[in-house]
Amino acid sequence: MGYWTYYLLMMALWYLVDQPLLLVGIVVIFLLRDRIPDPVVLMRTAGRIRTLRTQIAANPANVTARRDLARVYLERSRPKRALVLLEEARKRHPDDPELLFLTGLAQARTRAYEPALQSLIDAVGIDPRTGFGEPYRAAGDVLMKLERYADAEDAFEHYVETNSSAIDGWYKLARARSKQGKEDTAKQALTELRDTWRTLPSYLRRKQWTWRLRSLFVG
Repeated sequence: MGYWTYYLLMMALWYLVDQPLLLVGIVVIFLLRDRIPDPVVLMRTAGRIRTLRTQIAANPANVTARRDLARVYLERSRPKRALVLLEEARKRHPDDPELLFLTGLAQARTRAYEPALQSLIDAVGIDPRTGFGEPYRAAGDVLMKLERYADAEDAFEHYVETNSSAIDGWYKLARARSKQGKEDTAKQALTELRDTWRTLPSYLRRKQWTWRLRSLFVG
C-alpha cells in the first residue's frame, strides 16, 4: 500500500466528515512524500531498528550495524539520524565506498549539496561498482539542484548505462537535456523511456509508474 495508506485515510475522512479541505491534505502529502516516511516502511523496519540498536549498544565498534541502521533511517526519511551513524562509522573506515555513498545520500537529503556531491564522487572514485549506478543518480539529482545541468546530464548518462531499465533515469536525463535547450536529445531520452517501459514486466511497472506518468509532462 505504501503512501496510498495516507491517501486512502484522507479520502475516507473526507467522505465521513464531508470536509473538502481534507483534499488539500492529500495534495500536501503527495508533494512532501519524499520527507514523510512510508507507513509500510515504518512497520517493516520497527523490529529491525530495535535489533540494530541493541547490537550497537553491545558493541560500539560494530560498523556494519551502524551502516545498516543508517540505511533504515534513510528509508524512513530521517537523513540527519543516518548522517550521525555514518559519521561515526567512517571514523573507523573513512574510505569505505559504501559508507561514502550513503553519506552522500544523507547529505543530499539534508540539502548539504556540495558535501554530498563530493562524497558521491569519492565513493565511485574508490570503487566504480558501488551502488550499481545509484551514486550517479544521486549525484545527478544534486547537480540538478545546483543548476549544473551539463554535469547532471553526464551523471544520468552513467546511471542509465548501468541501469538501462530504470525509467527514472531516462526521465531525469530528458529533463537535464531539456534544461540546456537540447530538445532533440531530450526527446531521444523520452523515446528510450517509452521503449523501455513497453518491455518491463508488470512488477517493475508497478514500481516505476509514477516516472512514466511524469514523462508525459516533459518538454
